[in-house]
Amino acid sequence: ASLIANAVTCTVPYSVTVFLEGYYQGSGTMTSVLANQGVANATATQADTIMVELRSVADPSIIVSTVSGILSVTGNANFIFPSAVSANSYWMVVKHRNSLETWSATPVTMSANGSYNFSDAATKAYGGNEVDMGGGVYAIYAGDMNLDGFVDAFDYPLFDSDRYNFQSGYFSTDLNGDGFVDNFDYPVFDFNRFGFVSAVTP
Repeated sequence: ASLIANAVTCTVPYSVTVFLEGYYQGSGTMTSVLANQGVANATATQADTIMVELRSVADPSIIVSTVSGILSVTGNANFIFPSAVSANSYWMVVKHRNSLETWSATPVTMSANGSYNFSDAATKAYGGNEVDMGGGVYAIYAGDMNLDGFVDAFDYPLFDSDRYNFQSGYFSTDLNGDGFVDNFDYPVFDFNRFGFVSAVTP
């Protein structure tokens, strides 16, 4: 029994609240992207998979831990981090398959059952690098399909290829999450591209 108890305490459960611009529908909800795009066993309460990195405060290029989780349509995701991160502070970075990586405004001290909310103020992101969705909700920018830290012309060929091939299903180029890569995905990308949106990091 003691071995089981120790195994349970050797992790750090942590929750993150974040919204994705391309999937946001208003009123604090996102599209159920995984279900729309035909991912096996997906439910209507799931938006998409996101990844959270913890990075060293002394040297932000050092990734200390990386954990993936399912983001709900209401913007919540739960993660289990290794026990070694407990009581230490890290930069927290949220990554998503077609969104701009977004860093916490300041280093976050990790504790069991702790939480961080990116969505209730632009100032929760480093450099205020989030988009105002209205109603007091802020989201991370969509359109970085090649994940290079910029929403720019280098993302366009990926989108254009999938659009003209009438791709449907789980594609990172489906920016609005409706299961189809088409002209309805283009406006959010175009707006951010011409807004010179890019990652802001320590």
